[in-house]
Amino acid sequence: MSPFFYSIGISHWDCPLQIREKFNIDKKKSIDFISDIKSLNGSAFVVSTCNRTQVFANNINIHLLKKKFIKYSGNHIEDFEKYGFILENDNAIQNLFEVSTGIDSQILGDLQIFSQVKEGVDLAKENNCINSYMDRLIQFVFQANKEIQSFTSISKGAASVAHATVLKVRQKTEHLKNDKKILVFGAGEMGQRILENLNNQTNSKITVINRTLNKAKEISENQKVNFSNIKNLKEEIKKTDVLIVATSSKNYTINNEHIDHIDNKKLFIDLSVPRNIDPKIASKKYIELIDMDQLNSEADKTLNKRKKDIPKAKTIINLYKLEFEDWFKLYALAPTIKNLKMTFEEMKNSEIEKYKGQYQQDELERIKPLIDSIVKKISSKNIEYLRKRYRIDEDILLVMQEMYKIS
Repeated sequence: MSPFFYSIGISHWDCPLQIREKFNIDKKKSIDFISDIKSLNGSAFVVSTCNRTQVFANNINIHLLKKKFIKYSGNHIEDFEKYGFILENDNAIQNLFEVSTGIDSQILGDLQIFSQVKEGVDLAKENNCINSYMDRLIQFVFQANKEIQSFTSISKGAASVAHATVLKVRQKTEHLKNDKKILVFGAGEMGQRILENLNNQTNSKITVINRTLNKAKEISENQKVNFSNIKNLKEEIKKTDVLIVATSSKNYTINNEHIDHIDNKKLFIDLSVPRNIDPKIASKKYIELIDMDQLNSEADKTLNKRKKDIPKAKTIINLYKLEFEDWFKLYALAPTIKNLKMTFEEMKNSEIEKYKGQYQQDELERIKPLIDSIVKKISSKNIEYLRKRYRIDEDILLVMQEMYKIS
């Protein structure tokens, strides 16, 4: 395998939310980061979500990659040394497969993570930061994900943050029956997923607020919910039973000034990383605040069934990993195969040159297709044997190179 494939970052497995939110890499920083790696002849893409900030990279020195990661993720050196991870080669490749297919997610089988990985890959491709090695690896990863989604139940059930949020709302507001009011603050991708799940699985009065009024209005029409102006945020919070915040601000969008008038119990759910609800609000008398890490503790009736499919999913991953390893092994033969073809071509031309005086030009023209066909068959037989034998015995490469005096 390639000696220079790495996965570096922080994730929900070892890093608490209050640390993870420090490492967020936005789109602009991602472009700067991967472009920096590209300038060093490396290849990389970034996955920055609520549960992880991670970079997959190829063909770059690991110490330099670590330095760049710390730089572009906010220069939190001590936190990275305590909570960060670095995976190399096969472990990094395994991690890429498991992250992309939802096996490594905080919510097992998370449906959203694949689109987030794809977004990172697409951004890197747009900026010409994906080399042929990584491009081929990603193809096998995407194929594995498609098969896992088709033939396992790993993503069936509460396999998304949006679904887990709905379950948490149900659990915490069961006493309200059908009278509960839900306010969704934020109309980005996460906010829209939340609205879709709420509409499909609850019977509540739902209102959406967004910084851009037109977007809130458009989404409210699509989702058949109410909308309100952000100027009315404080008033809407007072009226609601549940506040779900899915904004993507670097600063708190909900703080004490929004709740100083509250005198009845409310459920606040913060789906933002970094957090957009001030954690100090959790100490207020009437507020129950739930963040991303707490969502994972939601009881899920399908979890045990989905866990049973982990071995099946890992078997699929292993099969695609083997295919990739086989491709890479043969890919390493490409220079030798090219030189072998050139050698046969040179031998053919040399022999024709040696004997052309014994033939008329029209005779040479007639027999040339026959000569080309014979040489092509001999060349193909040699190359086919080399590929087949190399899979089980790499010494055959040295034998062929020595036999035909090629490198």
